[in-house]
Amino acid sequence: MSEEAAPEAAEGAPKGKDKAPKAKAPLPIIALLVINLGATGFGVFKILNLPAASAATKAEVVIEKATKEVTGPVVPLDAFVVNLDEPGTARYLKLTIQLELVDAKAEEIIDKSKQVIRDEVLRHLSGLKLADTLGAKAKDTLRDDMMKMIEDIVGKGKVRRMFFQEFVVQ
Repeated sequence: MSEEAAPEAAEGAPKGKDKAPKAKAPLPIIALLVINLGATGFGVFKILNLPAASAATKAEVVIEKATKEVTGPVVPLDAFVVNLDEPGTARYLKLTIQLELVDAKAEEIIDKSKQVIRDEVLRHLSGLKLADTLGAKAKDTLRDDMMKMIEDIVGKGKVRRMFFQEFVVQ
């Protein structure tokens, strides 16, 4: 039986060149490709013709992101360890900060004033209560107070930002 099926299959095959019949792309696939091409073209057209106001807001976002980067020289200060003003308990604060400065000239001023800065910061920190050190709002207030003290010593506009590197209360 299997011998008879083979010749019948051979008779049904086209004579001459042995080519497989060409596969035709179904109509839904072609339609999807045409729709995709049209939608892509429309999207590119819209992006290239954005209004100027939209482009300006994108530029503002890029400028805003750039200001979060460190752009000036950074000067680390030695760690500050103080007892908190909590009678009856032995609580302390360990604080390490770095100062981002405007330029190299400001770095020279900070280096000359490190001892005065350290003295003022230690006096301020040792007067804090435990409640003055807890929470983000308290840290922001502490940062603002310390920045004002440092600016009073070295001059306004010399320190751009202050970074807390270590903030431990025990």
